[in-house]
Amino acid sequence: MIETLNEKFVNTWVLLRELPELISGAKGEMSSLVAKKMRQHYTDSVDILALTPDAEVIMHQPESALPYRNPSQAYLTVLKHSVAAFEGRRTRVGKRSKLDGNPISLGTELMEVLHVYGTSSTDTPDDTVVKIDTTPFESGGILHIEIQVGAGEAVGTFELFHDDTELPSTEGTHAALEGAWNVSPGSIGHIFHNFRRGRHFKLVATGADAQTANAFLARVSVVSHS
Repeated sequence: MIETLNEKFVNTWVLLRELPELISGAKGEMSSLVAKKMRQHYTDSVDILALTPDAEVIMHQPESALPYRNPSQAYLTVLKHSVAAFEGRRTRVGKRSKLDGNPISLGTELMEVLHVYGTSSTDTPDDTVVKIDTTPFESGGILHIEIQVGAGEAVGTFELFHDDTELPSTEGTHAALEGAWNVSPGSIGHIFHNFRRGRHFKLVATGADAQTANAFLARVSVVSHS
């Protein structure tokens, strides 16, 4: 990870309280521009941003969204795909680009699902279940699910399970592999899961309030181990 950072990136860090001084131009025009991008994309206590030499955002990754079981591997994957996105698709970076303002796809796009939680329209009351098939990736990989929550009232919780796992029937029972919990309306959550062999998973979406509903868009991709 350090080798990749040193070879491919100009590395810096800044405290949130220092951004106003930098934006004012105290350290020069480029520092001001980078600081403005940092403030525009700030969402979490520790945010990771990759920018082009012209200060256009390639990747924004909240540190808290990295998987707690293997954060180093996920971070390295983010770095490598930031480089690939810049080197292979630099014309797409910038305003109105798919890469601007959103975390980049970390691998092979698997599926994109628009769904609703907070209703009883599924077989599992009050839950929405999305089936995910990773069997084409026989050697395993890192499963990345980017979840964009709609503008409705309901906060959403999203948990990943093996497809054959019986969903918990009581509160306090926790069998989820990974999760993105309490994602606010209009926000984006991330789930990363490192799997050793291709198999079936299910993403379960639950609303904080059964009386209200909200939509979500789940983009699923896989970085293969092979």
